[in-house]
Amino acid sequence: MTEQGSRADEGTAGTGKPRRPTWLRVLSGTLVSLLVVVGGILAVRADGEPVHDVHLTDGSIWVSGGRSGYWARVNTGAHGFDRVLEGATPAGGDAADTRPDVLQDGRNAVGVTSDLRLAAFDTRTGEVLDGEVQIPEPTYPTGEDIHEPSLVAMHGNTLAMVDHATGRVWAKRLDPKGGTPIGDLLDTGELATVGANASVTVDLQGDVMAVSADTGTVVEIPAEGAGFGTPERTELGFTGGRAADITAVGDAWVVLDLEKGEIHAEGLDQPQTLPGETQDTAGVSLAMATLQQAGPASDVVAYQTPERAGYVRITQSAERSSGEVGVVSGIDDDEKQARYQRISEPVVNGDCLYAAWGDGDAIRWGSACGQVEVPAGELTVSGSFSRRHGVAVRHNRGQVLLNDLDTGRVYDLSLTGDLRIDTWPQASGSGTPGVWQPGATPTSTSSPSRSSSKQPKKDADSKKTSTSKKSSSKKKTSKKTTSSTKSTKTTSG
Repeated sequence: MTEQGSRADEGTAGTGKPRRPTWLRVLSGTLVSLLVVVGGILAVRADGEPVHDVHLTDGSIWVSGGRSGYWARVNTGAHGFDRVLEGATPAGGDAADTRPDVLQDGRNAVGVTSDLRLAAFDTRTGEVLDGEVQIPEPTYPTGEDIHEPSLVAMHGNTLAMVDHATGRVWAKRLDPKGGTPIGDLLDTGELATVGANASVTVDLQGDVMAVSADTGTVVEIPAEGAGFGTPERTELGFTGGRAADITAVGDAWVVLDLEKGEIHAEGLDQPQTLPGETQDTAGVSLAMATLQQAGPASDVVAYQTPERAGYVRITQSAERSSGEVGVVSGIDDDEKQARYQRISEPVVNGDCLYAAWGDGDAIRWGSACGQVEVPAGELTVSGSFSRRHGVAVRHNRGQVLLNDLDTGRVYDLSLTGDLRIDTWPQASGSGTPGVWQPGATPTSTSSPSRSSSKQPKKDADSKKTSTSKKSSSKKKTSKKTTSSTKSTKTTSG
């Protein structure tokens, strides 16, 4: 029996799968259990890869409704508005006098009303935050047709403002998650005084930079944690100017003296002359020109005039060409006198330069990527109106839109064919910022179906739009001031 049983066991073993040794089975079970436990721990503790932490508003860009008195949040993924706020026009006021605008830095957004109030938004909910700030009234020279330098700027989780007349500078650090109230800016945020005829910018790290055209002084105020460090001053060597623009390229300031048409830059021994026909009247009238929006470090700075948008070298060892590179507007000399010409503040987005022109009742725009020169394309605007403001190039997290500050029209440059995407409700002029509820005002002041677009062509002879009303600006003669081109830097408390 024993032998037979032994044979039976052997026969069973011979016809089935070989059995694994006991030690291997124990080890396999232990490894499986260990992997299950480790996987469970990681699943509980892990936050996941950042790429999966996507929110609907991450790619949003805020825009202005122009004279209609609205602001809106554009969902760039859906190519349309997903939130509209009213209140950019004061009750009984005229939004055409001062352009309504909007600033954005990631999840922070601040609207600028036509009567120069600042209202902050919670970009996640689309709600207006409590507390407003009044921008002091600027005193720009009369009879001069210029692109007015910025009085408010926001980047790197910093909101900054300057009093154009006195040069007093205020700033406030913002929560990168958004939702920071700004009502206490004037009470707690004064940092320095730079001088009259001032403008301001903020670099991508949140440092504040302001310039006075009257004193020829630049003040830099570094962002430090939740506050700011000691202001540092630089004398540019000129005084008595009526207007100057300022921007930041990396952590370096760049100043455009609109009186002489010269570009000064931090660390640059000699100022660079602004290229183009704008300089024919330098010293007699202020230059119609502006610098780029604050951007990353570079050995060149972008500029824009009625003729073109291009680059100027701002470092001693610049290797990149700044010659025939950029966007040519295609506006000839005769049309400059017959049209209302307005320029944008160009944007450097990666290797591309974006610029736009408000050309009477049309919009010209173009993007030059790399070392190329391209002609501007044309977007026709239906109807006839007297242009008071230009076109803003809106830029947030790599997304770019065009926003006509007169009409509120919005163009999504990622589309082909018809670029227009705005659907504004009828203006209410309530004077109090608030959320517009869809269906409350069924009549719309604009519709995407009314626009036609043309992409930039490969020759500069693009089709011109009809001539708008003539603009006649009386030019005033200004005194020339002497300039010492070498900058000196000192620290001020």
